[in-house]
Amino acid sequence: MSEHSAGLLANRTSVTGSLACGLIRPRLRLPVTGVLGPLAAVFPREAAAHASEGGFVMLLPTDIYIGSGALVVALTFVFSALVPRIAADRLSRQITLFRLPRINPLVTSIISLALLSLIILAGFIASPRPTLNPLPNTIWTVWWVGFVFATLLLGNIWAYLNPWEGLHWLMGGVPGVDRWVRNPPLPYPAALGQWPAVVLLACFGWFELIYPAPYDPERLAITVLVYIGITAGGMLFFGKSAWLAHGETFSVYFRMLSWLAPLSGFRAKISAPPTNPRDEVRVGLPGAQLLGLGAIPISGTVFILLALSIVSFDGLSDTIWWLALIGVNPLEFPGRSAVVLANTLGLAASFFVIGGAYVLAVILGLKLAGDEGSLRRSLGRFVVAILPIALGYHVAHYLPAFLIDIQWAMVALSDPFAMGWDLLGFRDHFVTGWMLNNFYAVRVIWNVQAGVVVLAHVVGVIATHLIELQVSHSPRTAIVRQLPMTVLMVAYTAFGLWLLSTPTGV
Repeated sequence: MSEHSAGLLANRTSVTGSLACGLIRPRLRLPVTGVLGPLAAVFPREAAAHASEGGFVMLLPTDIYIGSGALVVALTFVFSALVPRIAADRLSRQITLFRLPRINPLVTSIISLALLSLIILAGFIASPRPTLNPLPNTIWTVWWVGFVFATLLLGNIWAYLNPWEGLHWLMGGVPGVDRWVRNPPLPYPAALGQWPAVVLLACFGWFELIYPAPYDPERLAITVLVYIGITAGGMLFFGKSAWLAHGETFSVYFRMLSWLAPLSGFRAKISAPPTNPRDEVRVGLPGAQLLGLGAIPISGTVFILLALSIVSFDGLSDTIWWLALIGVNPLEFPGRSAVVLANTLGLAASFFVIGGAYVLAVILGLKLAGDEGSLRRSLGRFVVAILPIALGYHVAHYLPAFLIDIQWAMVALSDPFAMGWDLLGFRDHFVTGWMLNNFYAVRVIWNVQAGVVVLAHVVGVIATHLIELQVSHSPRTAIVRQLPMTVLMVAYTAFGLWLLSTPTGV
């Protein structure tokens, strides 16, 4: 959840059926105390809190929502068991919509790099308020939330809009560095896989969820520059293509998310083969691309499970249940600085619990089916069915905050350097949270959130079954081996809906 939203579902629906939204909380200035006192130079002394325009209580039968959602996922398994093996091939097919000239991603990447450079500069010299500085709004709202939405619909547009192609091209013009751009000194080790992307994703998740001030413009600007330096170093040492395919977290992340999009076929290559100078834009069922992936490496498996763990703990860490577990009174929340260690351990525990549950489900499936196949291969083959769940909860979890924060983003981007500009016409826009303080609007938002979570699990169950059909010797084996995974998905459906509905204290 955003740390500076003007309006949020702060106390969301409890399982007993009440939803309070719009808890008013001011921006707080909290001292760094306790064991973190000596680290005051590293950890900031300011923490942001949720805020809104007002509140009300709306009764919703969330226990029925949770039970019904879990039942829908379970019934999906029952009906998908009737799908014949041939359907797996038919459902994975895509049709060509049209051809378009191949776009040179270098041009769009240079534009993206220029815009990123400007908002980083704004992070240092523009307003220190996160709501009025364009850097936090662009990173956490436009990109981390809005760009995920766009990827879900359009496919891997990050291949065209990332700033790394442009950065690599610029490094090629630096004397002494240009030879490394042309001939990277090190081959990328095959054994390294996507582990660098895993490590960087873990760092990103920690910074977003646990670092005391991820929205502080100056600190965020420094962090972005550090990440740019890591990416530049990776491309120089191992080559651009190898690093973007294996080490650069967000190229890996958005490429994986694009597997769920109905559109595909975009290829971002600077040089096109003369025999195929145009790209085909194809359309198919959402998630159909998962059926043709085969087994991904163990590092990719860990990456997907970590992505799900991060967004899950994001929701869990705000709940009164979690605050009570770590001994924090939600009415006297001491600020992020006081819970750094507890939340770090919580994030790690979330990964091990979710990852352990997935591994156990795969092992049980193999044993029930009497399959002696490779566990590593099975883990890599079926983890792609977790992707719809990770993306679905990402969309549902961030939706209320996005409705508010996108307004702040437009305000900040209209006057990025606080010079009286009005580039987008939103400089004087009054940011409102009316949609989170209106009975009908809140009901619609909750229904969308619940529907997205359930639909994501339905897609996951169907994808698991179709993948099973591709690799199993018989339909019976596919059904039996899928049973533990289905139980896991039903349980996670209930957990995801509970996360969206349980009261929060942060």
